[in-house]
Amino acid sequence: MDSSAPIPNICYRAPSQEESGIEVLDLERFRDRLNDYSFNPYQPHRVSYFCFLFIDEGEGEHLIDFHRYPYRSGSVIFVNPNQVHAFDSADRPKGKMINITTAFFSDSASNIRTSYFAPFHQSMAASPVLSLSDDLKDSCKALLTEVRKAQHEGADDDVVVQLLISSLLIKLGRRRQSHLSHLSEHQKERFDLFLTLVEQCFPEAREASHYADLMHTSYKTLSQLCKTCCGRTAKQLIDFRTILEIKRKLVMDGLSSQEIASDLSFEDTSYMNKYFKRLTGQTPAAFKRDNEC
Repeated sequence: MDSSAPIPNICYRAPSQEESGIEVLDLERFRDRLNDYSFNPYQPHRVSYFCFLFIDEGEGEHLIDFHRYPYRSGSVIFVNPNQVHAFDSADRPKGKMINITTAFFSDSASNIRTSYFAPFHQSMAASPVLSLSDDLKDSCKALLTEVRKAQHEGADDDVVVQLLISSLLIKLGRRRQSHLSHLSEHQKERFDLFLTLVEQCFPEAREASHYADLMHTSYKTLSQLCKTCCGRTAKQLIDFRTILEIKRKLVMDGLSSQEIASDLSFEDTSYMNKYFKRLTGQTPAAFKRDNEC
């Protein structure tokens, strides 16, 4: 893939009318169908749907948003809509891949209390790779088996599929969010509000004091909240989201530093280049070159 060929955007394609909105696919079957795809799963590609991978057997590293996350047997890998990911070409894991559209979550909102897919800006707080206990692994496998049965029984069982997936995600969510168990509900709500505001405002605002004002609190209180929740300051989280966006625009959209600086409200291109290098150790041009295929 050269610099003139942006990372492909992969849309969900329902395998059948009965399975519209959710697909449970064996990873070995997925590899058998490689010649049918218009993209290379071992090269970075961006998905428009939720995807998670159950690894029954295997060990390697999965690329998600320019970071490689190690996985092993018993791992679950979470990928959110609009994230860039790629499979490890050195590993051929066994397990399942579950693709779910955002519409599926909307349709089953009454049954699913929360998607449990932490947005990408929460990556510092929750890893996209989760290790399962033996009991949880067996429980998830049983639920996936029941999902496949319900899908094959026909469209009348859509609600059954939704309830089964709800159960699966609740189990995973409880395990995934266990790192927040020491927080009060108020702290969780405030942290979620901060992350939501960052997602809305980061293209124009990169100072933690701006978000403290929006939340009617002090800079010190906001940073202490973030440290308690994920071990990072508010400013570090804002910079994390901004750097991620620059990387995406460089590699995925093929934009120039000048275009990105304008999109993200930097004073000028030179300032953005210095900002990027200070936080990543690379210039934008070097990062783009290193991530070209």
